[in-house]
Amino acid sequence: MIDPLATTLALAWAALVVAAIGLPRTPARRVLPPATTAIRPTPTTPPGPAWITHLGATVRRHATPRSLAGAEAAADPQADRRTGWAAVVSIALLPLAPVLSPAPLAAAVALPVLATRAERRRQAAAVIDQLPDVVDLLALTTAAGLPVTAAVTAIAGRPGGPLGAALSRAAGHVHHGGCLADALGHLARAGPPVRPLADALAHHDRYGSPLSPALERVGIEARSRRRRHAEEAARRLPVTLLFPLVLTTFPAFVALTVVPLLAGSLGSLSP
Repeated sequence: MIDPLATTLALAWAALVVAAIGLPRTPARRVLPPATTAIRPTPTTPPGPAWITHLGATVRRHATPRSLAGAEAAADPQADRRTGWAAVVSIALLPLAPVLSPAPLAAAVALPVLATRAERRRQAAAVIDQLPDVVDLLALTTAAGLPVTAAVTAIAGRPGGPLGAALSRAAGHVHHGGCLADALGHLARAGPPVRPLADALAHHDRYGSPLSPALERVGIEARSRRRRHAEEAARRLPVTLLFPLVLTTFPAFVALTVVPLLAGSLGSLSP
């Protein structure tokens, strides 16, 4: 007979291992030496049987939500191999614990998706937080007499984060001879909150409309959106703190206070 406790511990350990290897890892940035041609990394074949990778690719293709069908759902041999091995572990555990056997596969598929969604939320929150400052910088530089192209180029490297990266792409497009309308398209792809700013700059560039009142309206809306986002985060904080309270503090309180009282009461009732 197989000990149920040992089986449960083995399943929990397998789920933790799959969870640890299932999250996407950000590769370290390397400084490339100057060269006349770009150096492209040589693709590597993941170790292990090819059918494992093919099985993982099939599972990821059918299990990834349509909302993530894009860069996140692109071919990733490492993720395919992890998912394939998780599927093999789930099949091997099926005779031992049919109810808990899908846990490794579910962890391998769900954890990267949840990590991607969390990263999207962080990027959107960073854009909302940075946008009012970027609008103020554009208002200052254009009020000082700089045209929009020069203003975008001047502040491109200052904000940092996702909005700074979008400004850097827009400035690079202008630097290489592109038009401002296409450069503002790079800026607008940073997220829906940036669309009013890109529209105001494009309207000024196309029709010559006054830019200062438009940037003032965009700045007011951006600051109001950032304030609402901060208030929502503050309201979510008690609910977020409830999970560690329930999972750590409350069991420790029960173990240190209620369990000794129950043990003493049961000991006094024994003959």
